[in-house]
Amino acid sequence: MGDEEELKRAKKSALRMLAFRARSKQEMREKLSQKGFSASVTKKVLAYLIEYGYVNDNLFAQQLALGLFENKNWGFIRIRNTLKNRGVLPELVDKTIFQLKKNHSEEETALRILKRRFSHINLQEASLKEKKRIIQFFQQRGFSWETITKVLMI
Repeated sequence: MGDEEELKRAKKSALRMLAFRARSKQEMREKLSQKGFSASVTKKVLAYLIEYGYVNDNLFAQQLALGLFENKNWGFIRIRNTLKNRGVLPELVDKTIFQLKKNHSEEETALRILKRRFSHINLQEASLKEKKRIIQFFQQRGFSWETITKVLMI
């Protein structure tokens, strides 16, 4: 198969993947390589996608972080780890989390979750087992220990 034909197939494949959801540059590189495209073709496709704005790690990180915070009610720790796992550069992860912290309150989100999910539990009279369960819930969602203690008033 010619290089031009492979390039055309790789672009088509990449655009199809991006139609489902936004992806980081690293994710696109890995997906194209998994599909068997050569490194040179993958590099050309990534350059094309970046040039036309189809792949933008900065925008991807901001949208993903905001979506996870607002829709999934995740804490900053879990969002940070997810961004890193998706191949976003560490400097960009730090910048994105900083912006998110500046514009949104992790404590308010935790309080909203506490009222909605654990309204049946009186925190002053809760057993140690119930408190541990609540703490574990917030830790799994990626909330900081500082936020958890403020919300639960431990």
